[in-house]
Amino acid sequence: MASFYEVAKQHPKRAAAQTLMHPVAEKYDLGDYFYLDVWPFGWPMLIILNTDMMNEIEVKTSLPKHPATDQVIRHTGGPGNLVSAEGQTWKRWRSAFNPGFSASHLMTLVPAIVDQCSIFCNTLTRHAERQDLFRMDPETTKLTIDIIGKVALDLDFRSQKEPNELVDTFVNQLRWMNIGVQPSIQSFLDFRAPIMRRYNTWKMDRYITKRLTERVATRTSRGKGKAVIDLALESYLKDVQNSGQSVDDVKTLPKDFTEAAISNLKVFIFAGHDTTSATICYTYYYLSRNPTVLAKVRRELDEVFGTDPTAVGEHLKRDAYLLNKLEYLLLVIREVLRLQTPASSIRTGYKGFVLRDPRTGEAIPADDNFLIYPTGVGFGRSKQYWGDADVFRPERFLETYNKDAWLPFSRGIRNCIGQELAMIEMRIILAMTLRSFDFHEAFDELEKLKGDGSGYPSDTTGVQEQFGEPAYQVQVLTAKPREGMPCRVSLRKQ
Repeated sequence: MASFYEVAKQHPKRAAAQTLMHPVAEKYDLGDYFYLDVWPFGWPMLIILNTDMMNEIEVKTSLPKHPATDQVIRHTGGPGNLVSAEGQTWKRWRSAFNPGFSASHLMTLVPAIVDQCSIFCNTLTRHAERQDLFRMDPETTKLTIDIIGKVALDLDFRSQKEPNELVDTFVNQLRWMNIGVQPSIQSFLDFRAPIMRRYNTWKMDRYITKRLTERVATRTSRGKGKAVIDLALESYLKDVQNSGQSVDDVKTLPKDFTEAAISNLKVFIFAGHDTTSATICYTYYYLSRNPTVLAKVRRELDEVFGTDPTAVGEHLKRDAYLLNKLEYLLLVIREVLRLQTPASSIRTGYKGFVLRDPRTGEAIPADDNFLIYPTGVGFGRSKQYWGDADVFRPERFLETYNKDAWLPFSRGIRNCIGQELAMIEMRIILAMTLRSFDFHEAFDELEKLKGDGSGYPSDTTGVQEQFGEPAYQVQVLTAKPREGMPCRVSLRKQ
């Protein structure tokens, strides 16, 4: 623990814990894996920074998720959620929800995603015309939650335009779960936190239950729907038919389906917005610092959509598969996800389970006493796998590289169900904005945002750069850009 905090003191105090693991390994020359005891704040850890060992954990053996996963996700999920569920429960619901997240199905939803992005473009235009200072992450969060609302539940949350009970409660829930690598005693003693988390969970469950009930009651009059929940409902009704019952007799849903549907809709909102909202912020940030790369992206957009940036949405509504022509933009997104991987999959072993050192064959105890942690950021910033690991260089993905060292969506059968959606919506959002706006990060103006009601502290004390960048990750369940990415935008001169 003392060794960990020696490293932590050299980094920002609110930096995400996952960003500290490879610096610890480097400082103490610990190699590709090491044990870390963080008592009394958590479980003993086995940190993994080797792709062969990671594949043993996530692909070959597919170890179960560590109990810590459920302890965290219970406040944004619930029983049967796909992040922390195991065994037959996980298999049942993964199978039910898989059709809604297939690439072919998601491409049919591109027009709905475009409509939400058009609202976001209007939001950026207002910021540009006012020349104001604002935080980008709350705006991208509202955008991506509105998208997942349409995709998962066919609901227009309208959170980009007006307050929404579910979205506002969800954002409030995240604030009550904010954790850094140097947590304060006050954060552990704040008696309000468990009360507020339970209250927020009750409000979210109430909201989704009402909408889900409406969805079931109107399924006949609506006809076949495209939302994820509709496809999951179809899967359930097929099971009903196969059991010899008539689907016409189904007026209400059984408790287990309702619970799992509520749990997973909350998880889809959380996980569905999280990677995308943060990655959009970071993409604007890196492109603003790398004008040559930005110019190449803009040339590609001109070639695919023509020179009118306002026409991108209509082009995509007519032909969603134009997204597949954005090859260089895809490299940029992959590079951002490498540098700023938002989360990692934590696992646990079982009695007698051991890993093997891939070089020596030495047995490495990895039983259920340990939280096994292959850290995404550690892989993404590994000099062993990437060479100039801290350099933003999208072209590296055109070279020979170890594909297993790119881990934004985990690997194996427990990989992220929403990764296709994330990659589709990120390309749409960036295609519709990068030629209309110029982004300017504004960490040097951070104090002007103090007391803006965002929940961010506007803290400028102590170390405020990590890996040479002011936009380091902070922990809000998963990793988000520091201070919500303070910025200004301007209308681009064509």
